[in-house]
Amino acid sequence: MISANPNASINEIIYQVVYLIKHKDNYNLAANFLLENNLSLDQLSKKTLKLSQLEIAKLADSIIESKNS
Repeated sequence: MISANPNASINEIIYQVVYLIKHKDNYNLAANFLLENNLSLDQLSKKTLKLSQLEIAKLADSIIESKNS
């Protein structure tokens, strides 16, 4: 399992998030990983073009769901 790493660079975090979405289709884990590393969707979308708008929307839904639970 991927855990928050205080020494991880933003690029490493973004790589992990993209991997979780593209290869594992795991939006919940990607959302939790973003939250644990205090990275916003805005930062994510500015740093990568690998995610579609639909994938970013699904990730946003997962973030909202995790904050409400």
